[in-house]
Amino acid sequence: MKQISIMNAVSKLALVGVTGLLVACGSSSSSTPADASISGIITAAPVNGADVSVVDGNGNIVVEAVKTDANGKYTLVIPNGSLGQDLIIKSTGGTFTDEATLLGGTAGEMYAYASANSLSNGSSVSATPGSTIVADLVMNHNKTMTQAQEAFANAFGYTPDISLHPADATTTPAAGETNESTLAGFRAAVFSQLAMDLGLSQDDQFEMFAALAKDLSDDVLNGVDASGAVAVGTTVVTLEANIQNLFEIALLNFHASGNNLTALNNAQIGNLPFARLALTTDHQIEYVQTGMMAAMEGKSTFLIRITDRISGDGVPGVVPMLMPIMYMADHKHSTPKLDCVPGVVDGDYDCTVYYLMASQMMDGASMGYWDLKFTVATEVAHFYPAVMMAMGDTPKVKLQAQTLGTDKIMTMNGEMNRKYFVFRDGLSGMGDDRTFTMFFASIENMMSYPAVFDGVTLIGIVDLIVNPLTTFVEVSTVEAPVAPADWIAAVDNGDGTWSAAAIPGLVDGTAGMIHVRLTVNGEVKTTDGKAPGATATIINEYSTFTITPGGM
Repeated sequence: MKQISIMNAVSKLALVGVTGLLVACGSSSSSTPADASISGIITAAPVNGADVSVVDGNGNIVVEAVKTDANGKYTLVIPNGSLGQDLIIKSTGGTFTDEATLLGGTAGEMYAYASANSLSNGSSVSATPGSTIVADLVMNHNKTMTQAQEAFANAFGYTPDISLHPADATTTPAAGETNESTLAGFRAAVFSQLAMDLGLSQDDQFEMFAALAKDLSDDVLNGVDASGAVAVGTTVVTLEANIQNLFEIALLNFHASGNNLTALNNAQIGNLPFARLALTTDHQIEYVQTGMMAAMEGKSTFLIRITDRISGDGVPGVVPMLMPIMYMADHKHSTPKLDCVPGVVDGDYDCTVYYLMASQMMDGASMGYWDLKFTVATEVAHFYPAVMMAMGDTPKVKLQAQTLGTDKIMTMNGEMNRKYFVFRDGLSGMGDDRTFTMFFASIENMMSYPAVFDGVTLIGIVDLIVNPLTTFVEVSTVEAPVAPADWIAAVDNGDGTWSAAAIPGLVDGTAGMIHVRLTVNGEVKTTDGKAPGATATIINEYSTFTITPGGM
Protein backbone atom coordinates (compact mmCIF):
# COMPACT_ATOMS: atom_id res chain seq x y z
CA MET A 1 0.00 0.00 0.00
CA LYS A 2 2.88 2.38 0.82
CA GLN A 3 4.51 1.72 -2.51
CA ILE A 4 1.21 2.48 -4.32
CA SER A 5 0.94 5.81 -2.47
CA ILE A 6 4.46 6.75 -3.54
CA MET A 7 3.74 5.84 -7.14
CA ASN A 8 0.55 7.88 -7.03
CA ALA A 9 2.46 10.84 -5.69
CA VAL A 10 5.06 10.50 -8.47
CA SER A 11 2.29 10.29 -11.03
CA LYS A 12 0.64 13.40 -9.64
CA LEU A 13 3.92 15.32 -9.75
CA ALA A 14 4.43 14.26 -13.34
CA LEU A 15 0.89 15.39 -14.16
CA VAL A 16 1.50 18.75 -12.51
CA GLY A 17 4.63 19.18 -14.57
CA VAL A 18 2.83 18.38 -17.81
CA THR A 19 -0.06 20.65 -16.86
CA GLY A 20 2.31 23.48 -16.11
CA LEU A 21 3.97 22.98 -19.50
CA LEU A 22 0.58 23.13 -21.20
CA VAL A 23 -0.32 26.30 -19.36
CA ALA A 24 2.98 27.84 -20.38
CA CYS A 25 2.20 26.95 -23.98
CA GLY A 26 -1.25 28.52 -23.70
CA SER A 27 -3.15 25.32 -24.64
CA SER A 28 -5.11 24.50 -21.46
CA SER A 29 -8.09 26.74 -22.29
CA SER A 30 -9.19 24.44 -25.10
CA SER A 31 -8.86 21.18 -23.18
CA THR A 32 -10.29 21.97 -19.75
CA PRO A 33 -14.06 22.54 -19.53
CA ALA A 34 -15.32 25.44 -17.47
CA ASP A 35 -17.19 25.11 -14.22
CA ALA A 36 -20.95 25.30 -14.74
CA SER A 37 -22.95 28.04 -13.08
CA ILE A 38 -26.57 26.88 -13.14
CA SER A 39 -29.80 28.36 -11.85
CA GLY A 40 -33.41 27.36 -11.57
CA ILE A 41 -36.65 27.42 -9.61
CA ILE A 42 -37.79 25.03 -6.91
CA THR A 43 -41.55 24.96 -7.16
CA ALA A 44 -44.39 23.11 -5.67
CA ALA A 45 -45.42 26.49 -5.60
CA PRO A 46 -42.19 28.52 -5.44
CA VAL A 47 -40.28 27.45 -2.32
CA ASN A 48 -38.57 30.12 -0.22
CA GLY A 49 -35.49 29.24 1.81
CA ALA A 50 -35.02 25.70 0.48
CA ASP A 51 -31.59 24.08 0.73
CA VAL A 52 -30.51 23.19 -2.81
CA SER A 53 -27.49 20.94 -3.28
CA VAL A 54 -26.06 18.71 -5.99
CA VAL A 55 -25.38 15.01 -5.42
CA ASP A 56 -24.15 12.22 -7.65
CA GLY A 57 -25.86 8.94 -8.38
CA ASN A 58 -24.55 7.44 -5.14
CA GLY A 59 -25.81 10.32 -3.02
CA ASN A 60 -22.36 11.87 -2.55
CA ILE A 61 -22.40 15.66 -2.23
CA VAL A 62 -20.97 17.42 -5.27
CA VAL A 63 -22.05 20.95 -4.34
CA GLU A 64 -23.00 22.07 -0.84
CA ALA A 65 -26.45 23.53 -0.28
CA VAL A 66 -27.42 27.08 -1.20
CA LYS A 67 -30.69 28.82 -0.29
CA THR A 68 -33.53 29.72 -2.61
CA ASP A 69 -34.92 33.25 -2.57
CA ALA A 70 -38.53 34.27 -2.04
CA ASN A 71 -39.34 33.31 -5.65
CA GLY A 72 -37.85 29.84 -5.30
CA LYS A 73 -34.76 30.74 -7.34
CA TYR A 74 -31.25 29.45 -6.65
CA THR A 75 -27.84 29.73 -8.30
CA LEU A 76 -24.86 27.45 -7.73
CA VAL A 77 -21.65 26.33 -9.45
CA ILE A 78 -20.84 22.73 -10.37
CA PRO A 79 -17.11 21.89 -10.74
CA ASN A 80 -16.17 20.93 -14.27
CA GLY A 81 -14.85 17.57 -13.11
CA SER A 82 -18.32 16.48 -12.03
CA LEU A 83 -20.19 17.33 -15.23
CA GLY A 84 -19.42 14.01 -16.92
CA GLN A 85 -21.63 12.01 -14.54
CA ASP A 86 -25.34 11.90 -13.77
CA LEU A 87 -26.22 14.60 -11.25
CA ILE A 88 -29.25 15.23 -9.07
CA ILE A 89 -30.27 18.71 -8.00
CA LYS A 90 -31.79 18.09 -4.57
CA SER A 91 -33.98 20.48 -2.61
CA THR A 92 -35.06 20.07 1.01
CA GLY A 93 -37.09 22.26 3.33
CA GLY A 94 -38.23 25.82 2.79
CA THR A 95 -41.69 27.33 2.86
CA PHE A 96 -44.34 27.87 0.21
CA THR A 97 -47.94 28.95 -0.29
CA ASP A 98 -49.89 26.05 -1.69
CA GLU A 99 -51.69 26.82 -4.98
CA ALA A 100 -54.79 24.75 -4.27
CA THR A 101 -55.42 25.65 -0.62
CA LEU A 102 -53.53 28.98 -0.44
CA LEU A 103 -52.20 27.73 2.91
CA GLY A 104 -48.59 28.01 3.97
CA GLY A 105 -46.56 24.81 4.03
CA THR A 106 -43.13 23.36 4.67
CA ALA A 107 -41.59 21.64 1.68
CA GLY A 108 -40.19 18.13 1.64
CA GLU A 109 -37.64 16.71 -0.79
CA MET A 110 -37.73 17.60 -4.49
CA TYR A 111 -35.39 16.59 -7.29
CA ALA A 112 -34.31 17.24 -10.84
CA TYR A 113 -32.22 14.52 -12.51
CA ALA A 114 -29.62 15.66 -15.08
CA SER A 115 -27.93 13.06 -17.26
CA ALA A 116 -24.15 13.04 -17.68
CA ASN A 117 -22.75 15.86 -19.83
CA SER A 118 -26.16 17.54 -20.16
CA LEU A 119 -25.22 20.59 -18.06
CA SER A 120 -22.90 23.42 -18.91
CA ASN A 121 -22.30 26.98 -17.83
CA GLY A 122 -25.61 28.90 -17.93
CA SER A 123 -27.88 25.83 -17.84
CA SER A 124 -31.28 26.09 -16.18
CA VAL A 125 -32.41 23.27 -13.89
CA SER A 126 -35.71 23.48 -12.05
CA ALA A 127 -37.31 20.97 -9.72
CA THR A 128 -41.07 20.39 -9.92
CA PRO A 129 -43.43 17.62 -8.82
CA GLY A 130 -43.01 16.04 -12.26
CA SER A 131 -39.21 16.14 -12.24
CA THR A 132 -39.25 14.76 -8.68
CA ILE A 133 -41.30 11.73 -9.72
CA VAL A 134 -39.04 11.09 -12.73
CA ALA A 135 -35.91 11.37 -10.57
CA ASP A 136 -37.41 9.04 -7.95
CA LEU A 137 -38.07 6.43 -10.64
CA VAL A 138 -34.41 6.56 -11.65
CA MET A 139 -32.90 6.75 -8.17
CA ASN A 140 -35.13 4.30 -6.33
CA HIS A 141 -36.86 2.10 -8.89
CA ASN A 142 -34.08 0.99 -11.24
CA LYS A 143 -35.26 2.83 -14.34
CA THR A 144 -33.15 4.57 -16.92
CA MET A 145 -33.92 8.22 -17.57
CA THR A 146 -35.63 7.29 -20.84
CA GLN A 147 -37.76 4.64 -19.16
CA ALA A 148 -38.71 7.00 -16.34
CA GLN A 149 -39.72 9.78 -18.71
CA GLU A 150 -41.75 7.39 -20.85
CA ALA A 151 -43.58 5.97 -17.84
CA PHE A 152 -44.32 9.47 -16.55
CA ALA A 153 -45.57 10.71 -19.94
CA ASN A 154 -47.90 7.71 -20.30
CA ALA A 155 -49.31 8.36 -16.84
CA PHE A 156 -49.55 12.16 -16.77
CA GLY A 157 -49.65 13.21 -20.42
CA TYR A 158 -46.42 15.21 -20.65
CA THR A 159 -42.66 14.98 -20.09
CA PRO A 160 -41.21 17.32 -17.43
CA ASP A 161 -38.66 19.74 -18.85
CA ILE A 162 -36.14 20.67 -16.16
CA SER A 163 -34.72 23.47 -18.33
CA LEU A 164 -37.88 25.56 -17.92
CA HIS A 165 -38.38 28.10 -15.14
CA PRO A 166 -41.94 27.40 -13.93
CA ALA A 167 -44.03 30.50 -13.25
CA ASP A 168 -46.29 30.89 -10.24
CA ALA A 169 -49.74 29.71 -11.35
CA THR A 170 -51.48 31.88 -8.75
CA THR A 171 -50.15 35.17 -10.14
CA THR A 172 -50.91 36.95 -13.38
CA PRO A 173 -48.27 36.10 -16.02
CA ALA A 174 -45.43 38.62 -15.99
CA ALA A 175 -44.41 40.62 -19.03
CA GLY A 176 -42.25 38.42 -21.24
CA GLU A 177 -43.31 35.21 -19.49
CA THR A 178 -43.40 32.37 -22.02
CA ASN A 179 -46.36 30.04 -22.47
CA GLU A 180 -44.01 27.16 -21.69
CA SER A 181 -43.09 28.63 -18.30
CA THR A 182 -46.73 29.39 -17.55
CA LEU A 183 -47.74 25.82 -18.44
CA ALA A 184 -44.91 24.36 -16.32
CA GLY A 185 -46.16 26.33 -13.32
CA PHE A 186 -49.75 25.26 -14.01
CA ARG A 187 -48.73 21.62 -14.12
CA ALA A 188 -46.91 21.93 -10.81
CA ALA A 189 -50.09 23.38 -9.27
CA VAL A 190 -52.14 20.42 -10.50
CA PHE A 191 -50.31 18.17 -8.05
CA SER A 192 -51.29 20.49 -5.21
CA GLN A 193 -54.88 20.19 -6.40
CA LEU A 194 -54.56 16.40 -6.55
CA ALA A 195 -53.27 16.34 -2.96
CA MET A 196 -56.22 18.45 -1.82
CA ASP A 197 -58.69 16.29 -3.78
CA LEU A 198 -57.24 13.19 -2.08
CA GLY A 199 -57.70 14.74 1.36
CA LEU A 200 -53.98 15.31 1.92
CA SER A 201 -52.47 18.40 3.51
CA GLN A 202 -50.23 20.74 1.56
CA ASP A 203 -47.22 19.24 3.36
CA ASP A 204 -48.28 15.67 2.57
CA GLN A 205 -47.96 16.21 -1.17
CA PHE A 206 -44.21 15.53 -1.03
CA GLU A 207 -44.92 12.05 0.29
CA MET A 208 -47.50 11.81 -2.48
CA PHE A 209 -44.77 12.36 -5.10
CA ALA A 210 -42.88 9.36 -3.71
CA ALA A 211 -46.07 7.28 -3.65
CA LEU A 212 -46.85 8.14 -7.26
CA ALA A 213 -43.32 7.10 -8.28
CA LYS A 214 -43.70 3.84 -6.35
CA ASP A 215 -47.05 3.21 -8.05
CA LEU A 216 -45.51 3.96 -11.45
CA SER A 217 -42.49 1.70 -10.86
CA ASP A 218 -44.35 -1.09 -12.73
CA ASP A 219 -45.12 1.38 -15.59
CA VAL A 220 -48.85 1.56 -14.78
CA LEU A 221 -50.46 4.27 -12.64
CA ASN A 222 -53.20 2.23 -10.96
CA GLY A 223 -52.72 2.38 -7.20
CA VAL A 224 -50.51 -0.72 -6.87
CA ASP A 225 -46.93 -1.74 -7.53
CA ALA A 226 -45.32 -5.17 -7.61
CA SER A 227 -45.78 -5.54 -3.85
CA GLY A 228 -49.40 -4.41 -3.62
CA ALA A 229 -51.33 -1.27 -2.66
CA VAL A 230 -49.41 2.00 -2.42
CA ALA A 231 -49.94 4.31 0.55
CA VAL A 232 -48.93 7.96 0.86
CA GLY A 233 -46.22 8.05 3.52
CA THR A 234 -47.62 7.48 6.99
CA THR A 235 -51.04 8.92 6.13
CA VAL A 236 -54.19 6.83 5.93
CA VAL A 237 -54.54 7.69 2.24
CA THR A 238 -53.99 4.83 -0.20
CA LEU A 239 -53.79 5.42 -3.93
CA GLU A 240 -56.77 3.78 -5.63
CA ALA A 241 -57.07 2.14 -9.01
CA ASN A 242 -58.53 5.32 -10.54
CA ILE A 243 -55.63 7.59 -9.52
CA GLN A 244 -54.89 8.52 -13.15
CA ASN A 245 -58.52 9.56 -13.65
CA LEU A 246 -58.31 11.59 -10.43
CA PHE A 247 -55.21 13.36 -11.79
CA GLU A 248 -57.17 14.36 -14.92
CA ILE A 249 -60.00 15.67 -12.78
CA ALA A 250 -57.54 17.56 -10.53
CA LEU A 251 -56.07 19.20 -13.64
CA LEU A 252 -59.48 20.40 -14.75
CA ASN A 253 -60.48 21.36 -11.21
CA PHE A 254 -57.46 23.63 -10.85
CA HIS A 255 -57.94 25.01 -14.34
CA ALA A 256 -61.48 26.07 -13.39
CA SER A 257 -60.55 27.36 -9.91
CA GLY A 258 -60.25 30.97 -8.94
CA ASN A 259 -56.70 30.34 -7.76
CA ASN A 260 -55.55 29.71 -11.33
CA LEU A 261 -54.41 33.02 -12.81
CA THR A 262 -52.43 31.60 -15.74
CA ALA A 263 -55.13 32.56 -18.31
CA LEU A 264 -54.34 29.33 -20.19
CA ASN A 265 -57.32 28.24 -22.30
CA ASN A 266 -58.59 24.70 -22.91
CA ALA A 267 -56.24 24.21 -25.84
CA GLN A 268 -53.19 25.53 -23.96
CA ILE A 269 -53.28 23.27 -20.90
CA GLY A 270 -51.79 20.43 -22.92
CA ASN A 271 -53.08 16.99 -23.80
CA LEU A 272 -54.75 15.14 -20.96
CA PRO A 273 -53.63 11.58 -20.23
CA PHE A 274 -56.30 9.02 -21.12
CA ALA A 275 -57.33 7.15 -17.98
CA ARG A 276 -59.59 4.23 -18.82
CA LEU A 277 -60.87 3.52 -15.31
CA ALA A 278 -63.18 5.60 -13.13
CA LEU A 279 -64.64 4.80 -9.72
CA THR A 280 -67.93 6.03 -8.30
CA THR A 281 -69.43 5.26 -4.89
CA ASP A 282 -71.02 2.01 -6.05
CA HIS A 283 -69.45 1.20 -9.41
CA GLN A 284 -66.21 0.61 -11.24
CA ILE A 285 -66.57 1.98 -14.78
CA GLU A 286 -64.07 1.03 -17.46
CA TYR A 287 -63.59 2.33 -21.00
CA VAL A 288 -62.62 -0.59 -23.26
CA GLN A 289 -61.45 0.12 -26.82
CA THR A 290 -63.02 -2.22 -29.36
CA GLY A 291 -61.27 -2.94 -32.64
CA MET A 292 -57.77 -1.99 -33.68
CA MET A 293 -58.19 1.78 -33.89
CA ALA A 294 -58.24 4.23 -30.99
CA ALA A 295 -60.55 7.24 -31.02
CA MET A 296 -60.29 9.21 -34.25
CA GLU A 297 -62.23 11.92 -36.06
CA GLY A 298 -65.34 10.21 -37.46
CA LYS A 299 -66.93 7.03 -36.14
CA SER A 300 -65.52 5.57 -32.92
CA THR A 301 -66.87 2.52 -31.12
CA PHE A 302 -66.00 1.38 -27.63
CA LEU A 303 -67.37 -0.58 -24.70
CA ILE A 304 -68.25 0.73 -21.26
CA ARG A 305 -67.93 -1.99 -18.61
CA ILE A 306 -69.81 -1.39 -15.35
CA THR A 307 -69.06 -3.62 -12.37
CA ASP A 308 -70.02 -3.55 -8.72
CA ARG A 309 -67.17 -2.09 -6.61
CA ILE A 310 -67.59 -4.67 -3.89
CA SER A 311 -68.45 -7.88 -5.70
CA GLY A 312 -66.79 -7.16 -9.03
CA ASP A 313 -69.83 -8.55 -10.86
CA GLY A 314 -71.11 -6.95 -14.04
CA VAL A 315 -74.08 -4.65 -13.43
CA PRO A 316 -76.93 -5.12 -15.91
CA GLY A 317 -79.88 -2.79 -16.35
CA VAL A 318 -78.08 0.51 -15.70
CA VAL A 319 -77.53 1.64 -19.29
CA PRO A 320 -75.16 4.65 -19.09
CA MET A 321 -76.32 7.98 -20.48
CA LEU A 322 -73.57 9.56 -22.59
CA MET A 323 -72.89 13.26 -23.18
CA PRO A 324 -69.73 13.98 -25.22
CA ILE A 325 -68.41 17.55 -25.11
CA MET A 326 -65.43 19.09 -26.89
CA TYR A 327 -63.85 21.91 -24.89
CA MET A 328 -62.02 24.17 -27.33
CA ALA A 329 -60.00 27.33 -26.70
CA ASP A 330 -62.98 29.67 -26.54
CA HIS A 331 -66.14 27.55 -26.77
CA LYS A 332 -67.55 24.06 -26.40
CA HIS A 333 -69.79 21.78 -28.44
CA SER A 334 -71.12 18.25 -28.47
CA THR A 335 -71.11 15.75 -31.34
CA PRO A 336 -73.45 13.14 -32.89
CA LYS A 337 -73.70 9.79 -31.11
CA LEU A 338 -75.73 6.63 -30.78
CA ASP A 339 -77.11 5.57 -27.42
CA CYS A 340 -75.14 2.94 -25.52
CA VAL A 341 -76.84 -0.47 -25.70
CA PRO A 342 -76.39 -3.61 -23.57
CA GLY A 343 -73.65 -5.95 -24.80
CA VAL A 344 -73.43 -9.72 -24.66
CA VAL A 345 -72.05 -9.78 -21.10
CA ASP A 346 -73.79 -8.36 -18.04
CA GLY A 347 -72.42 -4.91 -17.35
CA ASP A 348 -71.02 -4.38 -20.86
CA TYR A 349 -72.53 -1.59 -22.98
CA ASP A 350 -71.63 -0.86 -26.59
CA CYS A 351 -71.31 2.86 -27.41
CA THR A 352 -70.75 4.79 -30.63
CA VAL A 353 -69.59 8.39 -30.99
CA TYR A 354 -69.18 10.24 -34.28
CA TYR A 355 -66.46 12.79 -33.55
CA LEU A 356 -66.83 16.02 -35.49
CA MET A 357 -63.20 16.92 -34.91
CA ALA A 358 -59.95 15.72 -33.41
CA SER A 359 -58.53 16.98 -30.13
CA GLN A 360 -54.91 16.54 -31.25
CA MET A 361 -53.07 17.61 -34.38
CA MET A 362 -50.76 15.22 -36.21
CA ASP A 363 -47.78 16.78 -34.40
CA GLY A 364 -49.42 16.22 -31.01
CA ALA A 365 -50.49 19.84 -30.50
CA SER A 366 -53.69 20.19 -28.50
CA MET A 367 -56.88 21.72 -29.90
CA GLY A 368 -58.74 21.22 -26.62
CA TYR A 369 -60.09 18.04 -25.07
CA TRP A 370 -63.04 15.68 -25.37
CA ASP A 371 -64.96 14.84 -22.21
CA LEU A 372 -67.15 11.73 -22.34
CA LYS A 373 -69.53 12.17 -19.43
CA PHE A 374 -71.36 9.00 -18.39
CA THR A 375 -74.26 9.02 -15.96
CA VAL A 376 -74.85 5.62 -14.35
CA ALA A 377 -78.01 5.73 -12.25
CA THR A 378 -77.25 8.91 -10.27
CA GLU A 379 -73.46 8.63 -10.41
CA VAL A 380 -71.16 10.33 -12.93
CA ALA A 381 -67.86 9.28 -14.51
CA HIS A 382 -65.69 11.15 -17.01
CA PHE A 383 -63.27 9.87 -19.64
CA TYR A 384 -60.96 12.06 -21.73
CA PRO A 385 -59.88 10.17 -24.86
CA ALA A 386 -57.25 11.60 -27.16
CA VAL A 387 -59.11 11.91 -30.48
CA MET A 388 -56.67 11.89 -33.37
CA MET A 389 -57.02 13.41 -36.82
CA ALA A 390 -58.38 11.07 -39.49
CA MET A 391 -55.88 9.38 -41.78
CA GLY A 392 -56.62 7.87 -45.15
CA ASP A 393 -60.24 7.75 -46.30
CA THR A 394 -62.83 10.48 -45.70
CA PRO A 395 -64.48 10.08 -42.26
CA LYS A 396 -67.29 12.57 -42.81
CA VAL A 397 -68.73 15.12 -45.22
CA LYS A 398 -71.13 18.04 -44.75
CA LEU A 399 -74.18 19.41 -46.52
CA GLN A 400 -76.49 22.26 -45.59
CA ALA A 401 -79.99 23.57 -46.09
CA GLN A 402 -80.64 26.10 -48.81
CA THR A 403 -80.47 29.77 -47.84
CA LEU A 404 -83.84 30.58 -49.41
CA GLY A 405 -85.60 27.74 -47.57
CA THR A 406 -87.02 27.51 -44.05
CA ASP A 407 -84.70 24.79 -42.66
CA LYS A 408 -82.78 27.06 -40.28
CA ILE A 409 -81.60 27.18 -36.67
CA MET A 410 -80.90 30.12 -34.38
CA THR A 411 -77.35 30.67 -33.19
CA MET A 412 -75.63 33.35 -31.10
CA ASN A 413 -74.82 35.07 -34.39
CA GLY A 414 -78.34 34.88 -35.78
CA GLU A 415 -80.06 32.53 -38.20
CA MET A 416 -78.04 29.78 -39.87
CA ASN A 417 -78.87 27.23 -42.54
CA ARG A 418 -79.13 23.88 -40.79
CA LYS A 419 -76.06 21.75 -41.38
CA TYR A 420 -76.18 17.99 -41.99
CA PHE A 421 -73.22 15.77 -41.17
CA VAL A 422 -72.72 12.50 -43.01
CA PHE A 423 -70.31 10.01 -41.42
CA ARG A 424 -68.86 6.91 -42.96
CA ASP A 425 -70.31 4.09 -40.86
CA GLY A 426 -69.10 1.03 -42.75
CA LEU A 427 -68.40 -0.64 -46.11
CA SER A 428 -68.98 -4.33 -46.72
CA GLY A 429 -69.22 -6.76 -49.63
CA MET A 430 -66.93 -7.25 -52.61
CA GLY A 431 -66.69 -6.58 -56.31
CA ASP A 432 -69.73 -4.75 -57.66
CA ASP A 433 -71.94 -5.82 -54.77
CA ARG A 434 -70.88 -3.62 -51.89
CA THR A 435 -72.99 -1.99 -49.17
CA PHE A 436 -72.09 1.48 -47.95
CA THR A 437 -73.60 2.55 -44.61
CA MET A 438 -73.70 6.18 -43.50
CA PHE A 439 -74.78 7.94 -40.32
CA PHE A 440 -76.71 11.18 -40.82
CA ALA A 441 -76.96 13.84 -38.13
CA SER A 442 -78.07 17.46 -38.07
CA ILE A 443 -77.50 20.35 -35.69
CA GLU A 444 -80.12 21.96 -33.44
CA ASN A 445 -77.60 23.86 -31.30
CA MET A 446 -74.00 23.41 -30.14
CA MET A 447 -75.05 20.76 -27.64
CA SER A 448 -77.57 18.84 -29.78
CA TYR A 449 -76.79 16.85 -32.93
CA PRO A 450 -79.77 14.53 -33.44
CA ALA A 451 -79.76 11.62 -35.87
CA VAL A 452 -81.77 12.02 -39.07
CA PHE A 453 -84.35 9.35 -39.91
CA ASP A 454 -87.95 9.13 -41.05
CA GLY A 455 -90.39 10.73 -38.62
CA VAL A 456 -87.84 12.47 -36.34
CA THR A 457 -88.48 16.07 -35.35
CA LEU A 458 -85.53 18.44 -35.83
CA ILE A 459 -85.79 21.55 -33.67
CA GLY A 460 -85.21 24.85 -35.45
CA ILE A 461 -86.69 28.26 -36.09
CA VAL A 462 -89.44 26.22 -37.68
CA ASP A 463 -89.41 22.64 -36.37
CA LEU A 464 -88.87 20.10 -39.12
CA ILE A 465 -90.63 16.72 -39.02
CA VAL A 466 -88.78 14.44 -41.43
CA ASN A 467 -91.32 13.11 -43.95
CA PRO A 468 -90.47 9.61 -45.23
CA LEU A 469 -92.33 10.28 -48.49
CA THR A 470 -90.12 13.22 -49.47
CA THR A 471 -86.83 12.36 -47.75
CA PHE A 472 -84.17 10.43 -49.67
CA VAL A 473 -80.53 9.42 -49.39
CA GLU A 474 -78.83 8.42 -52.64
CA VAL A 475 -75.30 7.37 -53.57
CA SER A 476 -73.40 6.98 -56.81
CA THR A 477 -69.93 5.90 -57.89
CA VAL A 478 -70.44 6.96 -61.51
CA GLU A 479 -68.83 10.05 -62.97
CA ALA A 480 -70.66 11.84 -65.77
CA PRO A 481 -69.81 14.93 -67.84
CA VAL A 482 -71.89 17.18 -65.58
CA ALA A 483 -73.01 15.15 -62.55
CA PRO A 484 -72.95 11.56 -61.29
CA ALA A 485 -75.45 9.17 -62.81
CA ASP A 486 -77.13 5.93 -61.74
CA TRP A 487 -78.06 7.06 -58.24
CA ILE A 488 -78.79 4.22 -55.82
CA ALA A 489 -81.40 4.77 -53.10
CA ALA A 490 -80.29 4.06 -49.52
CA VAL A 491 -82.51 2.39 -46.93
CA ASP A 492 -83.34 4.12 -43.65
CA ASN A 493 -82.35 1.83 -40.75
CA GLY A 494 -84.32 3.91 -38.26
CA ASP A 495 -81.45 5.06 -36.01
CA GLY A 496 -79.70 7.61 -38.20
CA THR A 497 -77.86 5.01 -40.29
CA TRP A 498 -78.76 4.59 -43.97
CA SER A 499 -77.45 1.74 -46.16
CA ALA A 500 -77.05 1.66 -49.94
CA ALA A 501 -76.55 -1.82 -51.44
CA ALA A 502 -75.27 -3.20 -54.76
CA ILE A 503 -72.74 -0.39 -55.20
CA PRO A 504 -70.48 -1.05 -58.21
CA GLY A 505 -67.17 0.33 -59.36
CA LEU A 506 -64.98 -0.03 -56.25
CA VAL A 507 -61.73 -2.03 -56.32
CA ASP A 508 -59.99 -3.53 -53.30
CA GLY A 509 -56.90 -1.57 -52.34
CA THR A 510 -57.68 1.32 -54.70
CA ALA A 511 -59.10 4.66 -53.62
CA GLY A 512 -62.50 5.32 -55.16
CA MET A 513 -65.27 7.89 -54.75
CA ILE A 514 -68.80 7.56 -53.41
CA HIS A 515 -71.04 10.58 -53.95
CA VAL A 516 -73.85 11.18 -51.45
CA ARG A 517 -77.01 13.21 -52.07
CA LEU A 518 -79.50 14.11 -49.35
CA THR A 519 -83.05 15.34 -49.85
CA VAL A 520 -85.09 16.21 -46.74
CA ASN A 521 -88.79 17.02 -47.13
CA GLY A 522 -88.26 17.69 -50.80
CA GLU A 523 -85.29 20.05 -50.42
CA VAL A 524 -81.90 18.94 -51.74
CA LYS A 525 -79.18 19.83 -49.26
CA THR A 526 -76.16 21.39 -50.94
CA THR A 527 -72.52 22.06 -50.19
CA ASP A 528 -72.89 25.86 -50.27
CA GLY A 529 -76.50 26.54 -49.24
CA LYS A 530 -77.43 27.62 -52.76
CA ALA A 531 -80.03 25.98 -54.97
CA PRO A 532 -78.77 22.85 -56.77
CA GLY A 533 -76.95 23.55 -59.99
CA ALA A 534 -73.67 22.76 -61.69
CA THR A 535 -71.21 25.44 -62.72
CA ALA A 536 -67.96 25.21 -64.58
CA THR A 537 -66.09 24.59 -61.34
CA ILE A 538 -68.49 23.02 -58.83
CA ILE A 539 -71.43 20.68 -58.49
CA ASN A 540 -73.10 21.56 -55.19
CA GLU A 541 -75.88 18.97 -54.84
CA TYR A 542 -73.76 16.20 -53.30
CA SER A 543 -70.66 15.55 -51.21
CA THR A 544 -68.03 12.95 -51.96
CA PHE A 545 -66.29 10.32 -49.83
CA THR A 546 -62.91 8.91 -50.78
CA ILE A 547 -63.18 5.19 -50.02
CA THR A 548 -60.55 2.45 -50.26
CA PRO A 549 -62.11 -1.01 -49.91
CA GLY A 550 -59.98 -3.03 -47.54
CA GLY A 551 -58.26 0.16 -46.34
CA MET A 552 -59.09 2.90 -43.85
